[in-house]
Amino acid sequence: MSIQKFKNSQNNLDQQSGFTLIELLISVMILAIFIGVSVTRTELKTNRFTRQIAIDRITADIDLIRSMAFARNDTLTIVFSINNNSYSFYSGPDSERFIMEEIPDSDNGTVTFSNSVLSNINISSVNFNNSSELQFLPSGTVKSGGTVLIDNSVTINVSDLTGQWSVN
Repeated sequence: MSIQKFKNSQNNLDQQSGFTLIELLISVMILAIFIGVSVTRTELKTNRFTRQIAIDRITADIDLIRSMAFARNDTLTIVFSINNNSYSFYSGPDSERFIMEEIPDSDNGTVTFSNSVLSNINISSVNFNNSSELQFLPSGTVKSGGTVLIDNSVTINVSDLTGQWSVN
């Protein structure tokens, strides 16, 4: 009798070992859904992170140029180029400008988003009293306040007179 039970239990094991095709397909589908969700979320967070890096770069440069204008007692200007997705730094009044090559992390006085980690970031629009120039006077004040729009979603506002910025 015990030999018969052993044979019956061995037959049951042979019939039930492994997974069915449907079980494997369901497992693979669940795994694919989890991977799809995680990739989408990672991409969204990466885009937000990259946009924040661009905003931090622009606002840090605004602060630097404002401080330098006051320290040097000179007129300093940031000229934004929407077409080139970049901005450049100039020293001197309007009629006697020259490029400032000594700005940190710039390429001879120009910061370009197109050729960097920030290549997917766009400077969408710039408006400083109908100009693309943010100019700081020797006292560190702004000639005219305005806005810089990044990726058609985030606005950097530069206030008149003080040059203080805020992000909306």
